[in-house]
Amino acid sequence: MKKICFYELSFIRHNLNAPSESKLRRILAGDKVFYTYSKQFVDAKVLYRLVSGDRVYIGAHQLADGSYWLHWLVSPEKGELQPKLADLSKPAALMKLVGAIIVMTLSAVGYFQLLNIWVMVLLLFVFIFGCWWFVASFHTLMVGTSRHTRRLLKGLESVKQGDTSLCITTTESLTEPGGGAPSLQASKELANDLDALLPNDLLLADKVTLTSVSGEAADVSARRDFTGGGKSRRDFIEYQFSCNGERFSFRSGINSLMEDLNPLFYRQHPFFLAAEDPLMLVVNQQDNAVLGLCNERDGSAYLKLGGIAVSFHQLKLMYKVMFGCCSFLLVLLVFFTLHDWWEQGSVPDKWDWLDAAVMFYDFALMSIMIFCVFMLLVEVCTWITRRNSLSAARFVFARQLLVLFKKRNGGKAYIQEVP
Repeated sequence: MKKICFYELSFIRHNLNAPSESKLRRILAGDKVFYTYSKQFVDAKVLYRLVSGDRVYIGAHQLADGSYWLHWLVSPEKGELQPKLADLSKPAALMKLVGAIIVMTLSAVGYFQLLNIWVMVLLLFVFIFGCWWFVASFHTLMVGTSRHTRRLLKGLESVKQGDTSLCITTTESLTEPGGGAPSLQASKELANDLDALLPNDLLLADKVTLTSVSGEAADVSARRDFTGGGKSRRDFIEYQFSCNGERFSFRSGINSLMEDLNPLFYRQHPFFLAAEDPLMLVVNQQDNAVLGLCNERDGSAYLKLGGIAVSFHQLKLMYKVMFGCCSFLLVLLVFFTLHDWWEQGSVPDKWDWLDAAVMFYDFALMSIMIFCVFMLLVEVCTWITRRNSLSAARFVFARQLLVLFKKRNGGKAYIQEVP
C-alpha cells in the first residue's frame, strides 16, 4: 500500500462518474486528484456545498498513477466527509471470522462424511459461501486493525479539533484544461512521433491502422452487463460517449465480489469518465473500437486489454505467481524437514544440519533454473506474439501513443490497464 497523506488544499471541483455509476466521485483540489466512493461516508452532501477556492483538509492514500484515494475531507466552513471507518466493530468482525471458519469446517467434514450426492452438492455451496464470508470478514478485520486506519482516524480527529499541523500545504494548483483537449494538429504530431518510435522489425506495423481522436466527452452513459456464464462469466461496465462528433464505447471489466470491500488497500482507481472531460482516444480504424484513452482533466490513462497481447503488468503478475509457488514449496520443505526431526525424538546433530543444507541448496538451484527457463519461454513467446500478431501490435502501439501523450502533458508515464 502507498503511504498515507494529509493535505491542506484549495478546492477546485467535484465530479460524478457517468450516470448509474455516480457513487464513484472525483475531486480536484490544489495540484492533486482524488477519487472516492460516496458509500464510504455517513453523508456526502458537503461536496455539493463546496465551491472553487474553499480551503479543505484531506486524508488519503496515494495510488500507483500518482493520484489519491480520499478517506475523509474537512472544510471548516462547509462541513466534513465523516468516514464509516469509525463505525467498524472489531469484535463483530472477529465473531464473523470465527463463524466463517466454523461453517467452512463443518461443511468440509460433512462433505466427506455424508455420501448422499444432493447433500454433498449443498455442502459444497455452503463451503463456497463460507470461503467468501471468511475473506470478507478477514478484510473487515484487517481494515479495523490496520495502522493505516488508525493513522487516518487520528489525523481526522486532530483536524476536527483544530490541529492542522500534520497537513501538508501546497501552493500550486491543478491546471484546468478549459476546453483544452489537444487539437487535431497536436494529435497528428503525436501520431508522427509514434511512427518514429515504431521498431523497424515489426512486420505488422503498416497494418495496425490506429488513429487518435481528441475532443470533449459528451452524452456520457454507463450500463452494467456480463458475458459468458458460470466460471467463464465476465462482468463489465460499458461506457458510451461522444467525442469530436463521433460515438464511442469503452468497456471496463469489474469484479462484483470485490466492489463491496473497503478501498483502504486500493492501488489504482476504477475507470472514471464525466461529461465535458477533455479526452485523447486511440482508436482502431477498422472497427472504431477504443483501445486507449487519456483523460486530460485528471491525467489518467487507460489501456484496454484484449486479444492475445500480453501486457507488462500481466508478465509481472506471472513472475510474482511463479515466485510465490517456489516460496510456498520452500516453506513445505522446511515443514517436512522439521517434522522429520521431530519424529527422530532427538536434537538434530551436525549431519542432520548438513543434509538439510544440501537439500535446500539443491532445491534453491533447481528453483532458480526452473524460474529462468520459465522467464525465457515467456519472453520468447511474448516477443513472437508481438511481432506476428496484429492485436498484439495494436496493443504495443496504443501503449506507446498513450505514453507519448502523458509525457507531452508532463504527467507520470503510468498506464492503467483495463480488463
